[in-house]
Amino acid sequence: MNVFRILGDISHLLAIIILRLKIHKAKSCSGISGKSQILFALVFTTRYLDLFTTFISVYNTVMKVIFLICAYITVYMIYGKFRNTFDSENDSFRLEFLLVPVTGLSFLENHSFTPLEILWTFSIYLESVAILPQLFMISKTGEAETITTHYLFFLGLYRALYIANWVWRYYTENFYDQIAVVSGVVQTIFYCDFFYLYITKVLKGKKLSLPMPV
Repeated sequence: MNVFRILGDISHLLAIIILRLKIHKAKSCSGISGKSQILFALVFTTRYLDLFTTFISVYNTVMKVIFLICAYITVYMIYGKFRNTFDSENDSFRLEFLLVPVTGLSFLENHSFTPLEILWTFSIYLESVAILPQLFMISKTGEAETITTHYLFFLGLYRALYIANWVWRYYTENFYDQIAVVSGVVQTIFYCDFFYLYITKVLKGKKLSLPMPV
């Protein structure tokens, strides 16, 4: 465990807290992609099956349980408690465009051809693209609420910090996981334009707006 890993986990947790507070305070899930949240719930479910087979540390177990519970509560709030505020018209990204290639790739490229390992690999690949429905939704509406941009910023920061974590582990432990590193880099690339807009607009008090698709 190093400082980049801990900061990454904190950033991830902050993103989830911000999202939950946004929905709870406004009593609305407008501007939030339910499809992205379903994908994140699927990511945590398939990645943390080792909770039943392997104990690493109390910290590791607690964080996994928190992420799992929060993911499913968020899905429930969007499709259950506040479903009347859900913008299904703009949350229209077709999940099969992500799930089919990710499933196929997890069978073709993995560390070992076992059920748990394939599911873990699936979760890594899926997490790298799980934010796309949310970004697609923002591109369709042309703007995002400030609180939503804060959520996305900390979610992107979490991945950037994990890249630093992998660099640190490579130089201090000679550890390198190609699947995790490549997937993490791909995911961070998706956030690059958003980071630029966040720094140049949101941090200056302006509303984040994007050109509407033709």
